[in-house]
Amino acid sequence: MTAGDLEGWARYGFSEELVRALFHGLRVGLYVVDHTGKILMVNPYAERLLDRPARQWIGADSHDLLHRNADGSPISREDCQISGAFSEGVYVRSEESWFTRGSGGLVPLGVMVAPLPLGGEEDMGSVVLFYDLWRHKAVEHKQASALASLEKLTDRLSLMAETSTVLASTLKVDEALRRLSRLLVPQLADWAMIDLLSPSGNGVDRVAVVVKQGRSCVKCKQLEGPLPAFPETSQAPMARVLRGGPAVLLGPEDLAERIDPKKERSVQRRRPYEELGAHSVIVAPLRTPQRVLGALTLARYETSPVYDSADLSLIGDIASRAGLAVDNADMCEEQRRFASTTSHELRTPLASLCARLDEAVLYPADVDPYETIREALTVTDRLKKIVDDLLVLARLRGGDPAAYEPIDVGALVTDEAAALAGGVPVHVEADRDVNVLGNRIQLIRVIDNLLVNARRHAGTTVEVTVRRAAGSAVITVQDDGAGIAPQDRERVFEPFVRLDDSRRKEPGGSGLGLAISRDIAHTHHGTLTVEDSPRGARFVLWLPLISGGPATAGGEGT
Repeated sequence: MTAGDLEGWARYGFSEELVRALFHGLRVGLYVVDHTGKILMVNPYAERLLDRPARQWIGADSHDLLHRNADGSPISREDCQISGAFSEGVYVRSEESWFTRGSGGLVPLGVMVAPLPLGGEEDMGSVVLFYDLWRHKAVEHKQASALASLEKLTDRLSLMAETSTVLASTLKVDEALRRLSRLLVPQLADWAMIDLLSPSGNGVDRVAVVVKQGRSCVKCKQLEGPLPAFPETSQAPMARVLRGGPAVLLGPEDLAERIDPKKERSVQRRRPYEELGAHSVIVAPLRTPQRVLGALTLARYETSPVYDSADLSLIGDIASRAGLAVDNADMCEEQRRFASTTSHELRTPLASLCARLDEAVLYPADVDPYETIREALTVTDRLKKIVDDLLVLARLRGGDPAAYEPIDVGALVTDEAAALAGGVPVHVEADRDVNVLGNRIQLIRVIDNLLVNARRHAGTTVEVTVRRAAGSAVITVQDDGAGIAPQDRERVFEPFVRLDDSRRKEPGGSGLGLAISRDIAHTHHGTLTVEDSPRGARFVLWLPLISGGPATAGGEGT
């Protein structure tokens, strides 16, 4: 190219630097052929892309040198679209053509052929531009993967929003869990089940089992119902989750253990896995910041994708939201029931007081004023006790902070038992240095409530033990009275619930002592339950030791 040529082309924007850049810097392969397909020129990028130096290109027949079928076999000249374009002098664009590299391998290329006059109308050639489809497809694949990830994230965000809407649409626990099950099956699982801990924390109730059927789900009522408590030392995934552990992902080998009678002795716990089958399972805790309420189990068959870490995170989040919804529904129902019971408990003595005072005003000559005042004070004292207990209960359930300190509960129980005057004797056997972290005033209230309650119902004696067990302090209060029927062992912890024997032996009681005691146990991350006993009533308080973990729910006291 001469200087004169450049000057003539300058009006088109050409310069020597631009021509050099087009030749050396063009990021696509380029070569020029005559009408027979003989290569006249090649650019450096084509050399690098096909791993062939220019000397192998120039003068070679491009069809013989480069063009191949996808399997590497030679392609006939008659069937070669690119060679046909050379001889006919036409434009051709190929989405995918296969060229050989100098190393002998094949590379897929996107190719464009355009006719190129070389010296006149009769002397036609062609210019060939090509690019690496592998690199192009890698970019496309990366973009497609990014788009798929974005779509998956959008779907999950949409599911989370739908989950929140469903859980917030009702304050009934059963209805909220039913709606959640319908949402998760079949979107996230082939079957699902929901287990809730009993209020005492030592029993499990399977409240929902649903299975995919087409695009909807059906309930499996035969798989629902109460389950036996897990042993304290159980390392089963469900047991760990119910004790406060994180969500777990189970593969086929883990699931084989779930249905192995030697490792899972409970028929009720094995039954869903045996009857429904599973290839991949996630068990996530239904929890609030304060406690675990139960567990959500989602399962997929072998025909569905196995769960991964992203699914584990998503389902863990859904389970946490469900736990908060269940807790809110429980709280609303409890508040409604509490308000109803409270109004009844307060109205009854108030009505009696008003009637007595009205009688004194209407018939002053027939009513002894001293007796009226004495009875009014008695009722007022009972009302004051109820109000005081209600304030204590409200503070406990409202999460009011309390000062905690290391406390030797053995010494505390011994001192409180010794302070009791007269009445049924209390015998205490306590280990030394059974230390917990707690609020002294609150724990004294629990111990006093249990001791007073036991002496009220005892025949001849009350026995108290303080022991260590499974990282917990275990305080057992045993009387030798009539005991508590199994169906009433949870009811006695409800506010204002007083069994007939209690009403007979303490007519003026508020019925809040045991409810307050259990709430204090819960605020100390412990439990308070009534356990089986050969005689009388056996109350067992579990509190975590300072050097141990949280108290183990359930289990026999010492």
